[in-house]
Amino acid sequence: MTSNTPNLAGIPIYIETNGYLLRSLTPNDVTPDFLRWMNSQDMMEGLNLPPLNFTHQQLAEYTKQFDNHRNYFIGIFDKKNNLLVGFYTIDVNLNHKVGHITAGVGAPEYPGKTVLWATIDALLDHFYLYRDLHKMVARILAKNKRMLFCFVKNPRFNLEAVLKEECLAPDGERVDILIFASLRHK
Repeated sequence: MTSNTPNLAGIPIYIETNGYLLRSLTPNDVTPDFLRWMNSQDMMEGLNLPPLNFTHQQLAEYTKQFDNHRNYFIGIFDKKNNLLVGFYTIDVNLNHKVGHITAGVGAPEYPGKTVLWATIDALLDHFYLYRDLHKMVARILAKNKRMLFCFVKNPRFNLEAVLKEECLAPDGERVDILIFASLRHK
């Protein structure tokens, strides 16, 4: 079976939308501010990770692990000042044409919901039109209220499931996961 969609495997992301630029991150994008907010307690709690304490070199090396085919690390830049304010990661199951999305906004002067709502439509459209995905899934910790507000009442995502006590938080607490999904044909 073949697809009429061009195969853009390995091609970096570059999308301009609503005053933001979404593009694949490179080691050169690692700045002191990016490093600071990636290592912040708020960011790690939102991602349900223990402190990672990246060094500049480690974060630069981490950006190299994303191949723009099976996984993506996409920066969200304010176009006015070329400031990196957040990111998306997308892990793709190529067999099932499903992407698993994670998002974070670390620049404190940028409200997460505003940034994500301004950029998510263009990102989804790109992956549906040019990367041949059929579905995008976000797994949100029930206690991550800031991220939940980005997906609740978002017309592109629907709540599909609540998984009770699905995972362990770094502190050992069992936490629920809410699964939101967007479908290409909707």
